[in-house]
Amino acid sequence: DIFHLIVGTFNGLSDTNGPSFGRRVVILETLAKYRSCVVMLDLECDDLVNEMFSTFFAVVRDDHPESVLSSMLTIMAVVLEESEDVRDDLLLIILSALGRKRSDVTPAARRLAMNVIEQCSGKLGAGIKQFLISLMSGDNHLVNSEFDYHEVIYDVYCCAPQILSGVVPYLTGELLVEMFVVLDCLNSTFVVTNDFVSKFQNLQTDQLDTRLRAVRLVGDLFSLPGSTICEAFRPIFSEFLKRLTDRVVDVRMSVLEHVKNCLLSNPSKSEAAEIISALCDRLLDYDENVRKQVVAVISDVACHSLGSVPVETIKLVAERLRDKSLLVKKFTLERLAEIFKVYCASCTDGSITTNEYDWIPGKIFRSDTIESILCGFLFPTGFSIKDKVKCWIRVFSGFDKIEVKALERMLEQKQRYLVNALIYDRDFLSDCRLQQEMQRYLSLRQMHQDTDSPDLQKKVLFGFRIMSRCFSDPVKAEESFQILDQLKDANIWRILVNLLDPNTSFHQASSGRVGCKILMMQIKWDFAENDDLLKILGEKHRLYDFLNTLSLKCSYLLFNKEHVKEIFLEATVQKSTGNIQYTHSCMNILVVTIDLSMKLVFLGILARFSPLLLGGAEEELVKFLKDDNEIIKEGILHVLAKAGGTIREQLAMSSRSIDLILERLCLEGSRRQAKYAVHALAAITKDDGLKSLSVLYK
Repeated sequence: DIFHLIVGTFNGLSDTNGPSFGRRVVILETLAKYRSCVVMLDLECDDLVNEMFSTFFAVVRDDHPESVLSSMLTIMAVVLEESEDVRDDLLLIILSALGRKRSDVTPAARRLAMNVIEQCSGKLGAGIKQFLISLMSGDNHLVNSEFDYHEVIYDVYCCAPQILSGVVPYLTGELLVEMFVVLDCLNSTFVVTNDFVSKFQNLQTDQLDTRLRAVRLVGDLFSLPGSTICEAFRPIFSEFLKRLTDRVVDVRMSVLEHVKNCLLSNPSKSEAAEIISALCDRLLDYDENVRKQVVAVISDVACHSLGSVPVETIKLVAERLRDKSLLVKKFTLERLAEIFKVYCASCTDGSITTNEYDWIPGKIFRSDTIESILCGFLFPTGFSIKDKVKCWIRVFSGFDKIEVKALERMLEQKQRYLVNALIYDRDFLSDCRLQQEMQRYLSLRQMHQDTDSPDLQKKVLFGFRIMSRCFSDPVKAEESFQILDQLKDANIWRILVNLLDPNTSFHQASSGRVGCKILMMQIKWDFAENDDLLKILGEKHRLYDFLNTLSLKCSYLLFNKEHVKEIFLEATVQKSTGNIQYTHSCMNILVVTIDLSMKLVFLGILARFSPLLLGGAEEELVKFLKDDNEIIKEGILHVLAKAGGTIREQLAMSSRSIDLILERLCLEGSRRQAKYAVHALAAITKDDGLKSLSVLYK
C-alpha cells in the first residue's frame, strides 16, 4: 500500500507549479537515495513497477530540475539492475518511449528512455536484441500498429550501438529484400489468377516499403554527426551503397539524399572516398532525375567543403554538360558555376592558393545557352569588377582553342543580335540624338500602328525574324517580339536602350534588368484587357521570361567598359612585375572582348547610339604600343586593328605620332605585327590608310 501511495504521488510531478510539487520531489529523491524501490522487486510488485516506469515517462518534462531527472533515472536503473530478468512487458514500456516522430511521447521521455538504455545496456541488451529480431521476422503480436521498430533501432544506435550487433544481418536483409516476392507468390500457387496478381502486387508494395524504410534508417544512422561506422556495421554500409543500383528509382533517390547528409555531416570521414566513388558510378544512371540528383549531391558537398571532393570527381560531373537530357545539362551548368563561385571566394580569402578549378569556365563555354550562367551565377555576389577581371584573365590564359572559339562564338552571336536589334530602324537611328531615341522610336511604332504602312510593317517584321534566330525557339521569339512591339509602357523601351549602351555601368545594367522584370509584372494587367493579345500570348508569363532573356542579350553584363579599364590596369601591374605571359593573356582577352563592339562600328549601325568599350582607353593603348616587349606590342596591334576605327579621333588627340609608329611597324615588325599594323592604319585613319599605305607600297 505504501508503494502504491508513493507511485501515485509521482503522477503530480508534471505540474511544476503545483503547491505540492516540492514535497513530491522530496519523496522521489528519497526513494532514489535509499534505493527503496528494490523492496518492490522483493514483494513481486511487477505491475506496480510497470506503472512507475509508465508514470515517469508520462510526467517527465524538459523544465524539470536536474535532480528530478537524475532521480528518475537512478530509480529505473536500480530496478533493472536488481531484477533477475527484465520482463517483456517492462521492456516494451521502455522501448515504447523511443521514436523521433511519436506525437504521444515527449522529447524528455524519449531522452529518459535512451539514458536508461545507455546506463543499463548490459542488462537490457539481450532482451532488446531478441525483441527487435522478433519484430523484424514478422512477429508483431506484442506491439500495436503505431510501434515503429526502425525508429527504436535509431534511438538505440544513438545511445548503445553495441546492442545492435546481433540485429545487423536482419537489417541487411531488409535492404536486400527485392525479388523474393516472386518466389513467395509461386510457392502459394502456380495458376495465374486475379488472386495471384493481387498477392504479387501487395507483396511487391510491402517489400518496397520495407526497403525504403530500411534505407532511410541506415542513412540516418550513418549521417549522425561524429558517428563512425564500426566493423559490425560494415555489411550494412556496403549494402546501403549498393542500393544506389536498386531497380526502383525511389530507392536510389532516397539513398542519394542520405549519402549527401552523411557527407555533409562529416566530409572528411573515412568512408567518404567510397561514397564518392559510388556516386560517380551513378552519373551514368539511365534515369535523368537520378543523374541530376547525383550532380546535386556532389555539388552540395563540394560547395560545403571544396577540398572534400577530388577535382577529378568535379570533372566527371562536368561531363554531364554533354548529357542527352536538357534538364541535366542545364542543372550541371548552374551547379558548376556555384562551385566556381565558392572557389573564387576561397581564393579571395586565401584558403585556396592553387588554380585547380580554373578549367570550369572553359567547360561552361563549350555549352549552349550559357550567357545567363556566366552573368548571373559564376561569381560571388559581392565580387568587384577588379576581382572578376583578375579571375577572367587567369582563366582565359588556360583556355584551349575550342574554348576560345566558344567564347568568340558567344560574343559573335551577341553582337549579331545587337546589330539586328536595330537594323530594321537604322535610318531613324542615324538621325536621332541619344536623348530623343525613345520618343522617336515610340513615334515610329505609333505610326506603324495607326497607318499600318505595308512597307514599314515588312521592315519591322523582317527585323523580328532576324533577331528571333538568336533564341532557342525562333518561332516563339518572333511571336513575342510582335507582342512586345504592342506594349505602351515607354519605360520598357527606355530600359532596353540603356542596356544597349556600352557606357551603362554593370550596376545600372543589373538594375535595368530587374526594372524590366518589375515592369512586366505591372503591365500583365494590360494583357487581361485585350482578348486578342491573350490569344497571341497564350501564357501571360511567357513575355516575362522572354523579356528576361532579351534584356540579358541587350546588356553588357558579361564585359563592359569597367572590365576593359581594369584589364589595362591589371596588364600594367603585371608588366611592372615582369609577368609577360600574364600581360599577354590580358591582351588576348581584351581582343576577344572588344571584338563585340568593333563589328558593330564597321556595320555602321550604332554610329551615334553606342560609344564603344574602348572609349577613354586611348592613352593606355598608345603606351603599350610603344612597349619594348614584342608579345605585348603584337597584342595591342591586334586590338587597334579591331577597334581603331571606333576611337580614331581620340587616338589622334592622345598621340599625333601613332601613324608613324604603325608605319614603322609595317616595315620593321614581324610578319604578324606588320599584318595587324596595316589593318590598324586602315582603321584609325580617315582615308582608310590610303595615304600611309601608298607611301609604304612605294
